[in-house]
Amino acid sequence: MKVVVIGFGWVGQANALALSMMGEDVYYFDPQNPDFHYKESYAKYYNNLKALKNPLEVDSDDTVYLVCVGDKVLPSGDQDLTNIKKALDSLAKANGTVILRSTILPSSLKDLKFDFYVPEFLHEIKAVEECSKPHYFVIGDRKTKPVPVFLQKWSKASYKIFEGTPEEASYIKYLSNIWNSLRIAFVNEFGNAIKIPRNHRDVKSIEKIIDFIFGGKSYLRYGRGFGGHCLPKDTLAFWGVASKNNSGDKLFKAIIDSNDIHIEMHKNNDVVKEWFSEWEKSDVSGKIALRALVKAIGRNLKYIVTGKKEI
Repeated sequence: MKVVVIGFGWVGQANALALSMMGEDVYYFDPQNPDFHYKESYAKYYNNLKALKNPLEVDSDDTVYLVCVGDKVLPSGDQDLTNIKKALDSLAKANGTVILRSTILPSSLKDLKFDFYVPEFLHEIKAVEECSKPHYFVIGDRKTKPVPVFLQKWSKASYKIFEGTPEEASYIKYLSNIWNSLRIAFVNEFGNAIKIPRNHRDVKSIEKIIDFIFGGKSYLRYGRGFGGHCLPKDTLAFWGVASKNNSGDKLFKAIIDSNDIHIEMHKNNDVVKEWFSEWEKSDVSGKIALRALVKAIGRNLKYIVTGKKEI
């Protein structure tokens, strides 16, 4: 099997590197000359990736295409899919399987030609690792082709799995990102309500309150407003749809406005920290659960033998 990554930006490179590390034969196509974003940590794996002059250069029934082209969202909230449509059009005559990884609003998927929609849930700082072992594995299957083996491996390695339609997969992608946006905006808004920090002592006093409830977990820490490639544009795009349907648009717009105000408020304030998000590990690991089970069995055996219940 050959895997061709279409779009060699942050997401495309994370996918290509992760698949190369899994032993797949990986190629990539990008009309630009992209920088290698992960070369400091994965320089030797870039040597295994082969650039193509055209997307169908190694096409066959056993070729799998991963479309990782980014969307654009206008200030109006309208999603611009021009580059994604161009990428899919270039694969219209492909014999292989087409997997869409780009972020697409649910209502737009019906007009696009692909076999599987597998949205990514990656954090920039750990994208390669999270691609190899996904936190969420979400797949929208059009039932047109068999599921590629590496998708089955990703599914088995993931923390949580969802299988459904492409539209359902898209809703989960947006739900995840907007929920993260909401949590960040709420915590920052609440922190500002406590006090506008002027020094590190002020920040510590805010964190003392917020961390008591939320434990300093990712997306629930007081700090800089959210930025990056995904949260701002995805929240804006979903607000664009909601505003046309008049369904929940005020809440989505409030997230955006609150975050913008928070960023502007602390633009020149070095005491408010920037932090990098990541997936939180489950509160109860397998080892902890097993240890608790062993203890419970021991207590029951003691009760059976002695007739004395442990308090």
